[in-house]
Amino acid sequence: MKNLKSVLTNSFSIIFGILIYIFLSQNFFTYSASISGTPTEGAKTGYQLIRQLFEGGDATPTSTAMVVGLFIISILAGLMIICSIYSLLRNFNVIKVENEKLDKIISIMNIVFGVLIAIFAIVSISCTSAYLKDGLDMSIATTAAETLTAAGMPNITPELVLNTLMTDYSASIAWANIVNLIISILIAVSTVLTFVFDKKSNN
Repeated sequence: MKNLKSVLTNSFSIIFGILIYIFLSQNFFTYSASISGTPTEGAKTGYQLIRQLFEGGDATPTSTAMVVGLFIISILAGLMIICSIYSLLRNFNVIKVENEKLDKIISIMNIVFGVLIAIFAIVSISCTSAYLKDGLDMSIATTAAETLTAAGMPNITPELVLNTLMTDYSASIAWANIVNLIISILIAVSTVLTFVFDKKSNN
């Protein structure tokens, strides 16, 4: 073991990366509305939102940016974990291949992945906030209009539902979304510190 500080920051990065995947399974936003006096409530997890990217779903610009951001975060977290594991194994001399160029590339990739995770987390939560204010209500109205039309009610449009039939609409960012943002920032900090500690160790 040659760098205790790097071992700690790499370990933190791995833990934080795993937590990203855990909290993606929790609610990222919740909503409620009353349509013709009938209450409608729901929530979406991070994984449900990512799946929406491949199933079409709501194609508004804010919702698209939101789910694309989450999808990219899920990929970058995995790549960051791999880089951190490599660095950790190098510190414990489990990987004994001496290749300074490879070590440097992995170290740079790790910090890039960490910083990008934080950036996309900020983009994603910002787009979530915008979508909840202007977009989700129309999505709910569209679903309600389709349901009412299928039930035999003619001339029901999403606009009619939104402007006339929908009341008490509210939506809020759920705790997992906020926690994932905090974790993403901690990942950026830990990867930057790892890079600094590794650089000092090699000098």
